[in-house]
Amino acid sequence: MSFNDEHAVETFRSLISISTEAFKALQWLNGGAVVALLAYFGQVSAPPSVIASARFPLALFVGGLVAGCLAFFTAYLTQLALHNENVKNESFKGPKHGLWLWVTFAICAVSVALFSWGAFACITVFAASSAP
Repeated sequence: MSFNDEHAVETFRSLISISTEAFKALQWLNGGAVVALLAYFGQVSAPPSVIASARFPLALFVGGLVAGCLAFFTAYLTQLALHNENVKNESFKGPKHGLWLWVTFAICAVSVALFSWGAFACITVFAASSAP
């Protein structure tokens, strides 16, 4: 195998590894936020109105978690399409891997956006609960 071929294979492997870690990070961010929020309200004696107002940020974090799971699925579809394109060549008629790749990017962006929105919504909830 030539240097260029070997370099291409190793680059592809590293891209998959980096992607996997990014997907895990989405899960850790959103899932950790859900657990932290629930643990916080389990330890403090906040008024019921404050706890009720935390439902919206919690829903955003859960939505980010769901989007992260969906990103794993669309990443699989990306790899499956790429494999079929390589094996079947011109006879493959399904969606191309580039489409699934962009769908995966979009879903990851949604997951990050939901986490960010949820974090800022939590700040609003906590600020309102600590106001005199």
